[in-house]
Amino acid sequence: MLEKELKELIIAMKMLIDAKTANLAVETEFDKIRLKDFVKHAERQGLNMNENDNPSWPDDFEEDWE
Repeated sequence: MLEKELKELIIAMKMLIDAKTANLAVETEFDKIRLKDFVKHAERQGLNMNENDNPSWPDDFEEDWE
């Protein structure tokens, strides 16, 4: 009896892990699409989100503290 219940529990846990993995994959793709949409919208509003830009404000901020 206990062996049967343990097998069922293990199968249920495996199904839960598979479902959670699939859910995370979908959420990741959804977040990528949302980020692209946000960047596109921000660039239309004049905010440049280029990854190659190095903002100078951290250096300016650190100089103020010295």
